[in-house]
Amino acid sequence: MEELLISLVEFALRKRCSDIHFTCMDDILHIEFRTPFGLEKIYQDIWKPSFFAYLKFKANLDLTNPYAPQSGGFITKDIPCRFSVIINQTIETGVLRILSTNPSLMIDELCMDQTVLSIFHSFVHLRQGLIIFSGPTNSGKTTTVHAILSAISRQSRNKIVSLEDPIEIRDDGYLQLQINENLGFTYEKGIEELLRHDPDVIFIGECRNSYTAHMVIRACLTGHLVFTTIHAKDSLETLQRLYDFGIHRHELENTLTAIVAQRLYSNLDGIRKECVYEILTQKELGYAIKFNRYPDEFIGLAYKISEEIRLHRIRDEQAEYDIQSFKK
Repeated sequence: MEELLISLVEFALRKRCSDIHFTCMDDILHIEFRTPFGLEKIYQDIWKPSFFAYLKFKANLDLTNPYAPQSGGFITKDIPCRFSVIINQTIETGVLRILSTNPSLMIDELCMDQTVLSIFHSFVHLRQGLIIFSGPTNSGKTTTVHAILSAISRQSRNKIVSLEDPIEIRDDGYLQLQINENLGFTYEKGIEELLRHDPDVIFIGECRNSYTAHMVIRACLTGHLVFTTIHAKDSLETLQRLYDFGIHRHELENTLTAIVAQRLYSNLDGIRKECVYEILTQKELGYAIKFNRYPDEFIGLAYKISEEIRLHRIRDEQAEYDIQSFKK
């Protein structure tokens, strides 16, 4: 079984796959790869339902409680992976996330927009505030944050601590803590413990509920520079999600430094990737908080994606779909 696992992961890496999706139904194991071009169905007869059972064993899931949603991790051929499972009646589904073993990118490698890069470099010198990165899954949020954290670690003596689930990009320049819900080390518990370790800069991997959102605000108000991510379409939707979590406008006015909304697309060569950013800072951010809309002169994400297409920097059908979604 281990050889089958290695061959599948190596196959996925050749496809530049970030996640492997499994559906086990009617004694057949269906497999799809999450590639830069979307989900790709894999037609195969090599990996059977017994292989799915092996993944649950490999990830150290509780096999005595099969109907509870679970996740676990393992390393195969020096490649860290996380496996999550949900079982519903006669269908078992799972996602194998292949975690990055590459070092953090440099800020100047993130995109070709010099204005954006200049803003990111300015984040490196901040000492307090809240910067939120928003976008869907696989939009490059974690990569962007780690590029900035890596730059901070090289240019200052500040203590940086991250709380992540999972740790996707490892960096020896700062302390990275892995969420482990089986051991009771949740985001909620982790944030409480993290604040006792005298950090200067904090990265909370995902702002996923009301408690986490309030702890993020608390960390800012106690003098920390805080980075976090949130699943939202754009900057305005990010603000709305924070309001839904019970965060008040005056709290954001006192803490929020910037919102970075982003998308990640394939470059023209089909190998490299280009990230497109929308950034709200300072006066624009204050306007958005007060009036719940962008300033008239603000250039939003949809226009920036259109420009990247016009300049032939990206080649991605998803980009056209995203542009249409902003118009709805």
